[in-house]
Amino acid sequence: DNKQRHLGRLVESLDDGRLSDLTADALERYLRRLRDKGQSARTWNLGRQVAVAFASWCVKQGRLESNPLSVVPKLNEQRDRRRVRRTLTDAELARLIDVARKRGREAWYLACAFAGTRKGDLQRLTWADVDFADATLTVREGKAKRIDTLPMHPQLADALRRRLAERPAVGSARVFPETVTDLTRRKDFERAGIPLVDDDGRVADLHALRTTLGTQLARAGVTPQVAQRMMRHSDYRTTLSHYTVLGLADTAGAVAALPCIGTPDARQATGTTDARPENEPPRIHQRMQGQSGQSVAQRGTSSGHGPSVAGAINTDENSVSSVVGGMERRRLERPTSSLQSWQPHAVTPDSTGTCEPTPDAPRACPSSCGQNGHESGDLDADLAVVVEEWASLPEPIKRAVVAMVEASGK
Repeated sequence: DNKQRHLGRLVESLDDGRLSDLTADALERYLRRLRDKGQSARTWNLGRQVAVAFASWCVKQGRLESNPLSVVPKLNEQRDRRRVRRTLTDAELARLIDVARKRGREAWYLACAFAGTRKGDLQRLTWADVDFADATLTVREGKAKRIDTLPMHPQLADALRRRLAERPAVGSARVFPETVTDLTRRKDFERAGIPLVDDDGRVADLHALRTTLGTQLARAGVTPQVAQRMMRHSDYRTTLSHYTVLGLADTAGAVAALPCIGTPDARQATGTTDARPENEPPRIHQRMQGQSGQSVAQRGTSSGHGPSVAGAINTDENSVSSVVGGMERRRLERPTSSLQSWQPHAVTPDSTGTCEPTPDAPRACPSSCGQNGHESGDLDADLAVVVEEWASLPEPIKRAVVAMVEASGK
């Protein structure tokens, strides 16, 4: 392969072919000769990678004291890309599959488009690697020299089933005994009306289907880490930089999805508004605090309707707030349906439809009561918590609540 070829040519370029001749200068001379022949920065980096890896192996084997090749610099591949592939449009893909179906090559192109397989992967693929039950493809000895299991798209699975039905074979048989050559692929692209090189110099070939897959995964909102596994890259940055090609239409769609600035929807969507939602009832501790900002004790003292709440309890206001806060949390945890259907068990309307407080609980009205403008709805929900917790409340809290009721004059 390319690695063995690079290493063999490097050794041939050495004066005597000895390890002592393998220096940074010798490697750089070899790489510069490649550049003089018109090779790209990617070829330079591949040759350097092979040489450095070989020298590192020699260090581990005790044949070299240190790696002298690691100081040879890399080149920037982004500035010297010789073959930039483009993504195929949906219409182009549809035409290509239609052309391939008529010539028995549908599964070949679908495997590239949906599984991101390379030509070598397809050449090695056997029917034992195709699992219709689990809808997976197993790629063995790929570019990374490992075994990868990929999900199989339903359309690809259907095409492979038809191919197996037309050409029955055992598990060890190759799925594609005949390779689709580059010449055949170019003819298929031309029949489908797909330009091999566009106006920007970008190339459409078999590997461009991998670029198309990476781009479609990005458009579908797939995370880079998942796309990396699907594309079988060792680094997700390779997926993003080389196999994801997003255009103006993609960025324009993302901008169009943003809410307008200054609208209520935008403030609610981004959480930048402090406004309370409409129809949300005041919370218990806010109702006790009152609109004027006075505490319960202050209202009881200044109202003139009865004894001071502060005098009815022998604890500080923080203790009241603590207990009431716990009651508030339990109220919020109560399902809405149970709040709406709750009726105070300690209070029942008399024959006239009005409510009277019992000795064991403060006044609490069912939703049907309308006496003296009694509130219902969310007030019932608040009082439900008080009534249910009444037996377990400390005596100072009970006296505080009773004082509130008496001070209200209701």
